[in-house]
Amino acid sequence: MLIVLAIVPGTATGFWIGLSLVLWVEFFRLARAATREILASPAVEASRLLGFGPAYLFRTHLWPEIAPMMLTAAAFGTATAIMGIAALGFVSVGMRAPQAELGLMMVELLPYWHEAPLAILAPVFATFALLLGLTLIAGSRGT
Repeated sequence: MLIVLAIVPGTATGFWIGLSLVLWVEFFRLARAATREILASPAVEASRLLGFGPAYLFRTHLWPEIAPMMLTAAAFGTATAIMGIAALGFVSVGMRAPQAELGLMMVELLPYWHEAPLAILAPVFATFALLLGLTLIAGSRGT
């Protein structure tokens, strides 16, 4: 991800490209592991023998089985991406000053924590609430 940020510094596009290159493996492994088992099932074989196409197989057999797992992984992946962007912003590798970003807000407010200690808690609490919400969504989706 740091290589992508070195090529395209300080842009949201660079962040999302870098995060996509890092996080796609998790989704690929989950989808492949779940799909192998489903595609080998007798119901899918019967649908193939009856002449149904890939769109029907996906809509009827695959997606209902893998949707909860993939949506849970998407919520966790989004939380990981937000945490990664905030961490990179906190160590001043991330976005530049005119753009709003939680890690950058923490860094900019850090010198003033003696005068206004509650000011730095706003981006910290926003990050915490966002990550907690995504984790709770992922937990409720997985059950």
